[in-house]
Amino acid sequence: MKKLLIATLSTGLLLSANAQAEAPAAPAKSATCVGCHGADGNSMVPNFPKLAGQHASYTEKQLKDFRDGFRKDATMAAFAKGLTDAEIKELAAFYAAQTPK
Repeated sequence: MKKLLIATLSTGLLLSANAQAEAPAAPAKSATCVGCHGADGNSMVPNFPKLAGQHASYTEKQLKDFRDGFRKDATMAAFAKGLTDAEIKELAAFYAAQTPK
């Protein structure tokens, strides 16, 4: 029984460590998002949406719409205006991979 318990615990720890090792690093451009949306996309303020776990395609479209003026918000437009399509895709993938809390 002890061997089974040790094997089970060891496997769980290895799976947990592997999951953490595979988590994508935050893109450099995400530093501007942290103030409102949190480091992992889990905003603590109800006014700012949680980005963690959001579908990448949705986040990508919203950022492009802010950048291109189709969606109006002075703060988001200022942050998004300098983003390239590749940076937007990278940000969207990063936040999609985060766990919502």
